[in-house]
Amino acid sequence: KFEQYMCADKPGSSPDPSGEVNTNVAFCSVLRSRLGSHPLLFSGEVDCTDPQTPSTQPPTCYVELKTSKEMHSPGQWRSFYRHKLLKWWAQSFLPGVPNVVAGFRNPEGFVSSLKTFPTMKMFDYVRNDRDGWNPSVCMNFCAAFLSFAQSTVVQDDPRLVHLFSWEPGGPVTVSVHRDAPYAFLPIWYVEAMTQDFPSPPKTPSPK
Repeated sequence: KFEQYMCADKPGSSPDPSGEVNTNVAFCSVLRSRLGSHPLLFSGEVDCTDPQTPSTQPPTCYVELKTSKEMHSPGQWRSFYRHKLLKWWAQSFLPGVPNVVAGFRNPEGFVSSLKTFPTMKMFDYVRNDRDGWNPSVCMNFCAAFLSFAQSTVVQDDPRLVHLFSWEPGGPVTVSVHRDAPYAFLPIWYVEAMTQDFPSPPKTPSPK
């Protein structure tokens, strides 16, 4: 509901929070990037754009909207910076979303204040916290995981699902499932995506 109060259908118009919440209303960016030796192609869902930004080209104009409970003590703020801000940074950094606008709600559930967190400055809140997070450590972990996934997933089969799991302090584990409930690609999608691709040429057998 917070998004309805913050967003209008057109720039310059007023928000209309009277309708039902539709969580499918959003922008979706498709991006190409690189992390170490890994080329990346991924999509990211973004809540809205800011028409007052100097550049209206995405992703510069994108804004992510979040809510969190009010903080009333230094300890609550430290916990917020260590944990929730890390999640917001991870979601916004790779897609290039420059700002996160947070609405802080009171115990009754009403948003009573707003604060903008620039993505590239989120680390400043934990820079001197020995128990805080570090962007370099996060990206190195992501690169290491991609290398592990690349060496593990060696069979191209839409019915085969590799389920990766990780708990803090332990290694990444993987389990393999065939035709299991974890399978998420429907048959019609696989057929549609493969029917237009020609078969690889057959190598002639030596005589």
